[in-house]
Amino acid sequence: MKVVQDRSPTRHLQLAQGLGQRGWALCEDFLHPTVVRALAAECRQRWRAGAFRPARIGTGKTLQLRPDIRGDHILWLDEAQLTAAERHYLDELERLRLAINRTLFLGLFSLEAHLTVYPKGAFYRRHRDQFHDNRQRIVTGVLYLNEQWRASDGGQLRLYPTERETGAAVEIWPRAGTLVIFLSAMPHEVLPTRRERMSITGWFKRRS
Repeated sequence: MKVVQDRSPTRHLQLAQGLGQRGWALCEDFLHPTVVRALAAECRQRWRAGAFRPARIGTGKTLQLRPDIRGDHILWLDEAQLTAAERHYLDELERLRLAINRTLFLGLFSLEAHLTVYPKGAFYRRHRDQFHDNRQRIVTGVLYLNEQWRASDGGQLRLYPTERETGAAVEIWPRAGTLVIFLSAMPHEVLPTRRERMSITGWFKRRS
């Protein structure tokens, strides 16, 4: 794959500013379509090869499978085995990390990320990405890899920027090339999807 260079460095600053203003931000064309298509093809190939595992909830001794709460499958990215497209994406996230630190002084230090597939019918009920006993995760980022996604396909990410159950939700469609970032302490959920749904999910973390 021929990697296309960053087309608009200012989008990192715009994302950082949006995060600071409302706790979340969105860019619909974060990567060049060539890179997005390569990431989608690689994700699909690994999914069909059986490389993914059902995601669990909790941490440590409380880790458990709960398909009634979470139905996605994941494959962690390995720094030692990144493809050219994955490396390009992580390089862009590194630029974003630096922009967020310069703008918001969050002290973000590292990133962990995995490929994510929601099979048809899967969902993830309302939750937070920041654990009660480990608050290292500060900012969540999700890049969507789904071409020709329609409203009838469902699978929206629903954010709750305030604590109220109603009247404050923001819904984001998982369309190819869209990057959404939000504070990891923000409640959110993934609504049931009516077709296979792919993404790369990651977290910017502070030092322990």
